[in-house]
Amino acid sequence: MSSSFLNRLSTRLTAAFIFSAVLGVVLVAILTYRYTSSDFSTFLTNMQGMQGMMGGMMGDQTFAQVEQDFLGSLRQTLWITGISGVVIAIALGAVFTRQIVAPLGKVAAAAGRVAKGNFKQKVNIGGAGELDQLGQAFNSMAATLERDQQLRRNMVADIAHELRTPLTVLQGNVEAMLDGFIPADNAHLTSLHQETLLLARLVDDLRTLSLAEAGQLEFRTKSVNLRALSIQVVESFRALLSAKHIDAKVDGLDNLPEVGADPERTAQVLRNLINNAIHYTPEGGKITVRVTSDTGGVTVSVIDAGIGISLEDLPRVFDRFYRVDRSRTRSSGGSGLGLAIVKQLVEAQQGRVWAESTPGKGSTFSFWLPLAK
Repeated sequence: MSSSFLNRLSTRLTAAFIFSAVLGVVLVAILTYRYTSSDFSTFLTNMQGMQGMMGGMMGDQTFAQVEQDFLGSLRQTLWITGISGVVIAIALGAVFTRQIVAPLGKVAAAAGRVAKGNFKQKVNIGGAGELDQLGQAFNSMAATLERDQQLRRNMVADIAHELRTPLTVLQGNVEAMLDGFIPADNAHLTSLHQETLLLARLVDDLRTLSLAEAGQLEFRTKSVNLRALSIQVVESFRALLSAKHIDAKVDGLDNLPEVGADPERTAQVLRNLINNAIHYTPEGGKITVRVTSDTGGVTVSVIDAGIGISLEDLPRVFDRFYRVDRSRTRSSGGSGLGLAIVKQLVEAQQGRVWAESTPGKGSTFSFWLPLAK
């Protein structure tokens, strides 16, 4: 008998059922035979005493024959009962084993197909209990793997697209300069320089995002006043705000508690949110940075007066390369990585980030960070 057969779960479970049944039958038979024979011997002894007192005619040999016949019949009955019990145990063990092993076989087969790259596998175990939970967990895992695979494919395609545009512009302009179609003057070189800056910013954003997702970004946690930091970041955008005639202010109490965070990473979060609000707020609009506190942390909300976000788009605003307004170009709408970086940087500091919006009435992007210990 091969070792693989002995190691199969069905074989081991069936053997366990049979062993348990045989052990139970043997114990019951031994105890039944022992106590029944003892009680019957006591009964015969009493009967023999009564016969002697009453002057009966039954002798010792007669009582011995009766006892021998009874014990023989008892042994035969116990053998038949024991064998029947073992046969029934084998049958029930096979049924119960199949009920346990068959669903596990479905999961194992589906897992093998998932390992080969087919993530659309689903198992339908049914019923209730641990096996049903196993089936649901497997289906959830397969769906997550399928979604992650699709996200990776989309990310590779998006990165290729985002890199292709500035590289194409650079290549076309340089070739035109080399062929003498356009002059290599300051105006054209400045345009090429802008494309290199966009390319460098995209690569830097990709690096930051990948490091954050891998948990390899270094954070220098300090006590940070988010209201003061918000004022500082807003002031850094003052020239751009003035050029677009956008009014921006910071609301919040002066005595808010400090949070435990990396000031540079948190300032990057604020810059990305405010820059996003500026892009989507029309000229003459208003941006409000509101800072509030609760018992566990401080919340910063960046409120704009932009185009708003539909309910369909709202769950995806923190995805890579996702733009709510698809008509915007890279120069006007960013690389599509800013909000994804916000999410990673905030969650890496044990915070939360979320978005609320009403189409046509603007959006609110908020993040929460825990208080400093």
